Amino acid sequence: MSVRGSHISLSEVPGPPESEPVAASDGSPTVPPSFESVYRAHAKTVSRWAGRLLGPGGDCEDVVQEVFIVARHKLPRFDPRAEITTWLYEITVRVVQDWRRRRRWWWWATGRGASPSRGRAQLAPPSLGEGASDPVGRFEMRERVLLVYRILEGLGEAYRTTFILFELEGLSGERVAEITGARPGTVWVRLARARRVFVERMRQLEAQEKAEQQQVEARRRP
Repeated sequence: MSVRGSHISLSEVPGPPESEPVAASDGSPTVPPSFESVYRAHAKTVSRWAGRLLGPGGDCEDVVQEVFIVARHKLPRFDPRAEITTWLYEITVRVVQDWRRRRRWWWWATGRGASPSRGRAQLAPPSLGEGASDPVGRFEMRERVLLVYRILEGLGEAYRTTFILFELEGLSGERVAEITGARPGTVWVRLARARRVFVERMRQLEAQEKAEQQQVEARRRP
């Protein structure tokens, strides 16, 4: 599965004056890059990350805007020697987790499924046009994506994030540890548990679907 970034309209946010990076004698920058250059270079990538982490029904546009609001506020303190994508990934993970906490609170407080976000919810993170050229194939792909995220929804936030970053985003365990702030050993423990729960729930759903299909066939018999 893959995720394509969508066009994002980012409203103006007041911030400190920015400057382009200045290189030191060894070629490394000594001041953070400008917000505009960071946004232009990474907006679509952040949108892809947010789509993966949110899953179907997540307000990707609203989350991406919030990520860059946080990034603009923290950019003056960014270490230019660090990797900007890792820094943005850390912000994205935390913003998504906060968005999901707010959504769970909204469901509990109101009893309604609508998210508390301001924007318009996206349908599904993967591009349904990839990997299937016919309508039936695209429909089946959509159903698989929805099934995966339906199972993941029942996992704890730390386990869900670890599973998505490792299995869907393809990051190494060390990279996941760096982004989430967990120890590598903790990452592997979370991943093993998430995989076990995922497989168990997948088998339960398959058994349930098989039983329902048998009931349908039994009703059709004369």
